Amino acid sequence: MTDSMSNKTTMDRRSFVTAGAAVATALATAGALSGCAPKAKQEAEGIGAFAPEGTFEGGKTMTTLNDGEWKNVPCFHGCGNACVNKALVKDGVVVRTKTDDTHEDTLGRPQFRGCLRGRCMTELEFGADRLKYPMKRKSWSPENPHGELRGTDEWERISWDEALDIVADQLRAVYTTYGPRAVYKDWDLYHQRSPVLDACGGFLTTWDTASFGSYLSDVSQLGMPFLDDCASRDLGLPFLGEGSVNDRFDLVENPDLIVLYAQNPAWSANGLAGWLFWQAKQRGAEFICVGPEKNASANLYDAKWIRLLPGTDTAFLLAVVYEMVRLDAEQGDVIDWDFLHTYCVGFDDESMPAEAKLQENLLGYVRGDYDGIPKTPEWASAVCATPPEDITYFANAVKKTTNAILSHGYAAGRCSGAEEVPQLFLTVGCLGGHIGKPGNACGVYYCDRSGVGGTMIFKAGDPGDAWDVSSCEPLCAPEKSFVSGSWDAGDYVNGNQIFDAVVEGGYQNVGICWNGSWKPIEQATCDIHFIEGKNDSSLRSAPNTVKGIEAYRSVDFVVMRDYMAKANCCYADVVLPTTGRLQEDDVMVGGQGDREAIQYFTNVLDPEDEAKSNRWVDEQLLERLGYDPSKVYPVSSGQALYNKVAGAAMMNDKKEYETLITLTQEDIDEMGAQGKPQEGKITLAELKEQGIYSIERHSGDAFCHIGYEEFIKDPEKNPLSSSSGKFELYCQEKADAYNMISFDGEQFKPYPTYHDIARIEGYDFVCFSPHYLRTACTDFGNVATLREAWILPLTINSNDAAARGIADGDTVLVSSPYGKILRKATVSGQIIEGAVGLPNGGWPKFDDEGIDRGGCASTLMGAKPTGMGISGHNNIWVTFEKWTASELEPDCDWQLRVEAKA
Repeated sequence: MTDSMSNKTTMDRRSFVTAGAAVATALATAGALSGCAPKAKQEAEGIGAFAPEGTFEGGKTMTTLNDGEWKNVPCFHGCGNACVNKALVKDGVVVRTKTDDTHEDTLGRPQFRGCLRGRCMTELEFGADRLKYPMKRKSWSPENPHGELRGTDEWERISWDEALDIVADQLRAVYTTYGPRAVYKDWDLYHQRSPVLDACGGFLTTWDTASFGSYLSDVSQLGMPFLDDCASRDLGLPFLGEGSVNDRFDLVENPDLIVLYAQNPAWSANGLAGWLFWQAKQRGAEFICVGPEKNASANLYDAKWIRLLPGTDTAFLLAVVYEMVRLDAEQGDVIDWDFLHTYCVGFDDESMPAEAKLQENLLGYVRGDYDGIPKTPEWASAVCATPPEDITYFANAVKKTTNAILSHGYAAGRCSGAEEVPQLFLTVGCLGGHIGKPGNACGVYYCDRSGVGGTMIFKAGDPGDAWDVSSCEPLCAPEKSFVSGSWDAGDYVNGNQIFDAVVEGGYQNVGICWNGSWKPIEQATCDIHFIEGKNDSSLRSAPNTVKGIEAYRSVDFVVMRDYMAKANCCYADVVLPTTGRLQEDDVMVGGQGDREAIQYFTNVLDPEDEAKSNRWVDEQLLERLGYDPSKVYPVSSGQALYNKVAGAAMMNDKKEYETLITLTQEDIDEMGAQGKPQEGKITLAELKEQGIYSIERHSGDAFCHIGYEEFIKDPEKNPLSSSSGKFELYCQEKADAYNMISFDGEQFKPYPTYHDIARIEGYDFVCFSPHYLRTACTDFGNVATLREAWILPLTINSNDAAARGIADGDTVLVSSPYGKILRKATVSGQIIEGAVGLPNGGWPKFDDEGIDRGGCASTLMGAKPTGMGISGHNNIWVTFEKWTASELEPDCDWQLRVEAKA
């Protein structure tokens, strides 16, 4: 195709996807990326409301493209994109899916094409593992829970009335007997509160750095809600939100070099994001990829691979700073000293803040002035295993005369000991002056909102449905009630400690990192008797699955709500089937959506089962506990939808928002809402039919954006939100916060320093968990189609495998101090020696010997929190050996189910 920016012919999206698939296949040896041969047909009793494409009736295909009704399917599962997916529904069954075909695909107005995960959204929610009716574990009773049988007991089907009565009775008993510190609910971004538990008096919950790692904790100094701004109050750190990085047109047109640091968009964000990087490549941008493996992105973009062991980024980046200083002294034009002294504080003596408590800085540290250890490439290489010449290459590549975009993912921050990584990555960007001008940016690029920097062009209205329990009298004694799980600094358990806390009754409370609500570290106690979860995958995603199972078996009662079977459901006493996102109408922009589009999702279908919405469950429980749901929920679901639709707006060329959606009285009545008709740019009927409304963009239009441009033009009039108003390479607030909450007593300085990595004797390999095409965060790991396509292997360096007598395709036993798993080996020369790659997303399946045959990475993980409490998902110490006992069955031969026997 020819794009709207130039006359240069570029690779169209279909060719790009084909190229990406070819590269992915080339990454591994035969068999490594292909799973079982696709099944011709699922068992008839397992199809439910989802029929895989290719199912036959009487020897004829079930449907044609024009037979049935197309419904708009949301995709919201953690890759950062929010692509368009549609499902063809016929006779109450999804029979086919497709992606964005609403307009011609151009760079000015790209199609938002779903990946194979998005195309499996309907199977995710309506597949054979869907929860269809309430169930109770047979051996449970209030008098004797028989907790030791959780995970092995049989299930019996019960009515909604019986299930809700049981849950309400257990809530009443635990709150009146023990109080709210006996109730634990797993925390997550989307379900951090619970109207029922709030009304009863509060609950204990957890916080975790899982997705964003140390970037989250540095951003948390903001004291602002998640995604609300782009700069840390303390560091001025580029992170998330509106404006921190440049517009996508700048990415494509202007950089000489793009650094993909600890990220793999060709796999983890393989829709629009990966394609935009390809467009930059077509226009001449060079690429460098930094990480433990030469991943699909490095191959697709023909990148220079800078290898390093997982969790050793601090040493690598310190050596890069050292080399940039050395090279600048030798050849000049490597460091942008004007940028450092104008927009930053604390790199050298000249830029130190006047009120500095410590008369040290990063320049003196990397030279070895304070500890006698120059942070040379040779010093770093002994830690990170990066060849010294590659460190020098990288330092020279990002010099000030290069138009460079430094794009980081979060993988490097998801390591124990990664506290200093965000400040150091920012430092490298500042040394080269790669912020605030065309072709230069430093921050998280193309992860959320499909990766386009700048203010949101579209927005939705406020639903106005936040609940209020102020009228509810707690079940516990008033003095025992407390707030946890809110944005306020309260009582929280670090994610590394939660299962130990449930079993042993103690933990260290430091507040929560998600908005910087730290408090001085204190020892706290709990006595958990009741666990509740909503769409909870913590037994797959939280640290220490083995200890988690012990925790779930140790309490009096466990209730789980979900639309699909998950590991947490297996260890519950009562399971409540709830509807998912595909069973509601909704509007989405921002967040997991895109800056340049608004999407409308329609209720895909209502299967013939007993699943109810979470709100319905809450209302039923509130009534049984003596509360008035109408006083807790301020508006109806229909009114909340109307408020979002009526308030939807689009920015014009003057950066002013204008009403977007035309609403008729008939539309409002259909929602069951109160409101007034209005005129906009598109009717609600048209938006429902198309599923998406986007705009035509072009280079230089009113929406093009350069991150921090106003700050760079006039730092006095446009200061950052840090104490100094500048990027802080010396940050006293950072040091004070970390030292206040340090779990292991590790001390931090205002500038970034190296901290030794604790090794575990007998475990000589570092296991990391790359995002994988089969899964996205906690989801999709149980979807049969994706299990057939992607086998979830353990990738091992060729030399490491040979030393242990392991060939490609062999079964391998991987062990850590916390658990054991089995996986098939993929032997490759494109992973660094000393590391193994276990894709994120495996679901646990334990055999009689306690070995996880499902390959869940959290089974291997269980370290105590260090520093500020980062969950070390990407530097787990393990060992491995060839497995010669029972054969490991393919994942596509089993699927986790929670169902009652007939």
